[in-house]
Amino acid sequence: MRIFLLLLSILFQVDCLRVLRDPVTLSFSNQRNRDFKNQFSISDSPYQWSTEWLANVPVDHFAFANNDTFKLRYFINTKSYEEGGPIFFYTGNEGALEGFALNTGFMWDIAPEFKAAVVFAEHRYYGETWPYPKSLSYNDTRYLGYLSSEQALADFALLIDHLKQKRIPGAANSPVIVFGGSYGGMLSAWMRIKYPHIVHGAIAASAPVFWFFDSGVKEDVYDEIVTRAFVTEGCNFKAIEKAWVGLDNLAQTEEGRTYLNSLFKLEKTRQLQTPGDVNIIKNCVHDVFDTMAMVNYPYESNFMAPLPGWPVAAACKSLSVVAKSDKEAAEGLHAAVNLYYNYTGKAEILCTDPDAALGENNLWPYQACTEMVMPICSSGPPNDFFWNTCPFTAAGWLEECKQLNGKLDPWSGGGFSFNKSMRGPLYSMILERGAHHYDLRGAHPKDTDEVKKIREFERMKIRGWISEHQRSLTKQQQ
Repeated sequence: MRIFLLLLSILFQVDCLRVLRDPVTLSFSNQRNRDFKNQFSISDSPYQWSTEWLANVPVDHFAFANNDTFKLRYFINTKSYEEGGPIFFYTGNEGALEGFALNTGFMWDIAPEFKAAVVFAEHRYYGETWPYPKSLSYNDTRYLGYLSSEQALADFALLIDHLKQKRIPGAANSPVIVFGGSYGGMLSAWMRIKYPHIVHGAIAASAPVFWFFDSGVKEDVYDEIVTRAFVTEGCNFKAIEKAWVGLDNLAQTEEGRTYLNSLFKLEKTRQLQTPGDVNIIKNCVHDVFDTMAMVNYPYESNFMAPLPGWPVAAACKSLSVVAKSDKEAAEGLHAAVNLYYNYTGKAEILCTDPDAALGENNLWPYQACTEMVMPICSSGPPNDFFWNTCPFTAAGWLEECKQLNGKLDPWSGGGFSFNKSMRGPLYSMILERGAHHYDLRGAHPKDTDEVKKIREFERMKIRGWISEHQRSLTKQQQ
């Protein structure tokens, strides 16, 4: 994974079937986790907060034609805060706020040390923060057109001003450090760039800030890194390459399709009927590999699904040697998929509809098709062990969009630098075995020594940002 630490303001998907999202947001919308809030009470969490709303937020911060306003939800905890202390502010992603508050333990862990207030701000059009009723937003771009990162950044700037001037006692001159992971990390980086007078430092984890057209990012680098993650953990490149051929061969006959339907426990509406339907399974496995690479933590986790520690290594046990038959090859892929979907042994269906994982009322596909268009495709061997879908074409993407209305972290390919670097005020750090915004997670007994060092480095930079802000205040008062 990649972490950005921004001090100054000078800093600086794929076909639409692969609308890639942060695993934290998916954990709150995934079909298998829809009962999450019933199974796990927020009161059981070591992290506690109050839910509050900022009223009268402009729907449009940049024009005068729309005077509508809405309420923005945020979570706040001032238990560790002392007057004049910093505000740790999480820039919310494409999902409900609870997921980020529960999975960004680093902020909570260090708040007492810095005597900081902790705030999580929800992104407009996600969770419970809706400028307009959902029924209007889903059916009319006149209401949905205000979903953008630029508008969200302005929301956050307005909230920070409210916190400092009205909500948090003695915070008028408090330094603000923003945190974010993935898309939220992009927002944190952009907050520091666009509002340097408001934000004094940013921790942007796994933030693919350059993953756009004409940015120099290879469109096949995501799957290149997914492949690297699996090969590093013991998978055999040739074994996986042959497994795709095995699936294709089995799908040519009715007997083979029946076998695959049974093996992968496909729901009736998604069962293979023709040879071309094998793409249902291939895309399913591809999705599993993509996501498992993101959540490859050294301890058990429950984002997209319950998974063991180092899940990629566990999946590679069945893919370490080249299979001797098509069925054996298919069984190797099945074992990896079964680990992901059925680690508890209770799942009756594997390879559920990938679009369903985006949630019933989630608008990330819209945002990914209008603003966050990230060219991602696989080019096949030797770059990656998938099949060739390159070059990425906007035409196919847009047609599909109309219908959808660490080093081993795949998103690191769109980050600032692929080498550890310190360029003036910008620091880019690489975790060799780092999954998706691993550094932002709470401390764990099984954490790697590497992530412990990274977190200590981040602490050091936060101290420096706060000290610099305090020196600046002293000069102003002289």
